Amino acid sequence: MGDHDRTERTLTLLARRGAFELLLAMHDRGGTATFAQIAAESPRPTALLRAMAADGFLVSPRGGSLDGEPFADACFCLTSKGEAIFGRLLRLRHWLASRAAPTPKPIGH
Repeated sequence: MGDHDRTERTLTLLARRGAFELLLAMHDRGGTATFAQIAAESPRPTALLRAMAADGFLVSPRGGSLDGEPFADACFCLTSKGEAIFGRLLRLRHWLASRAAPTPKPIGH
């Protein structure tokens, strides 16, 4: 697989609904969160966890398979790649927010 294909796959993964929330849930807890904590903030977390683990964004210290639904207390940790990607996403999000067009004032005020 070429660099372009890997980049395309990564961007597609990060654009999935709930991907940012999953990474944020882990980041807000120092890079480690349980499945229950992640599930509370991200829709359909099992599929996202599976895809992000395959791309090297996170790991489960206990190992095991993500073929089924993880136990609520199953722990997941961001890898250095996951932390770096999330840092870039957060900076991009802040930059986009700072570039938002101001709301026009009503005429006559």
